[in-house]
Amino acid sequence: MLTNDNGILTQAQKAKEETEKTSEKEGIQLAVMAASMADNGYAESLDEETFRNELENQSGNEEVDVQQNKDGSFIVTVNNRRYYVNDDKTVIDNDNIVEISSEEELETFRDNVNSGNSYEGKVVLLTNDIILDSNVEWDSIGIYQQNSTNPDDEENKPFKGIFDGCFHTISGMNTNASLNDRGLFGLIKGATVKNVGIVDSNIQGTSRTGAIVGYAYQNSRIANCYNSSKINTTDNFVGGIAGYINKQTIIENCYNIGNITSTASVGGIVGGIGNSTVRNCYNVGEIEGKQVGGISFAVNGSALIENCYNAGILTANGDDTIVLSINCSGNASEEVIFKNNYYLENTVNGKNDIYPHEECKVKSSEEMKKLYEALGNSYKEGKNDGYPILFWQ
Repeated sequence: MLTNDNGILTQAQKAKEETEKTSEKEGIQLAVMAASMADNGYAESLDEETFRNELENQSGNEEVDVQQNKDGSFIVTVNNRRYYVNDDKTVIDNDNIVEISSEEELETFRDNVNSGNSYEGKVVLLTNDIILDSNVEWDSIGIYQQNSTNPDDEENKPFKGIFDGCFHTISGMNTNASLNDRGLFGLIKGATVKNVGIVDSNIQGTSRTGAIVGYAYQNSRIANCYNSSKINTTDNFVGGIAGYINKQTIIENCYNIGNITSTASVGGIVGGIGNSTVRNCYNVGEIEGKQVGGISFAVNGSALIENCYNAGILTANGDDTIVLSINCSGNASEEVIFKNNYYLENTVNGKNDIYPHEECKVKSSEEMKKLYEALGNSYKEGKNDGYPILFWQ
């Protein structure tokens, strides 16, 4: 009665552990706050040394281990318990950290989401590169039912947590060419998917297809991701990173080098944007479709595209009576804001932009190679045929 699962000593030990975890988490949160306010200002990202010092101040005699990731997130270990400090400074405790190291574990995670477990409040970490069986069609993580017209319909099963690929890759992903919302993820809502690359894969689908996410909405975020695989689809809203983003979703610090072909509209980074943002992204893949855009094709509402560039060849084979191509974006409403975007000359059907925009400037190859400073802090000089690359590459 004293030591069984419901015994007094067992319950006391559990209560002690919960108190310790609460105290540890509060200490980490205080360290995050203190490190953010250092030097009489507010730091958008945490400095590793400052954060480490603040953690030591909070922990007292406890041993603390700090592991920094390239995107500004941290793994903090206290008393053999781990805490994930996201790059937005939220703290997730040990009980809500899920690790994936194999194809089987990734499939189990996928099946859990598709059965209704949204993983809201949890972080899923890749600890290895994952090689999928290319002979088996990949069912995307998160379901947007084919007959549904609203992602909030009850029958849909979105992922709502944080997926951190920890800069690993996933290969061998073979998606079904006859279905909508194809990609590593099919549907995400209020979620973050970051730090993962899709390589050596065969990505096919119909509407809303992207290597990382098919459909992302409601304050979702896709960051530090890339695609180097070919994408081939038969419908609208196709992109190297995402098919369609909506309702204050952000794609940032991503790139596409895979070739994309569609019989309809297609964009190098995202097929369609609704009231969302794409920033600090670039495309160098070859894009072909009826209607094409170097970064996106269809852009609606109060959307923003900034600090992006396209150096990929765009081939628009639609009817001349339709908008064929704009190098930053295709069919854009007047509410769309473009800021500081660039494209390589002679990339649209062998010519310059058919419908130029003052915030999407044409550059020669040599000029494009010198743009890493003009594009902002997310870029650096790189080996991408001399064109700018992202800070994390």
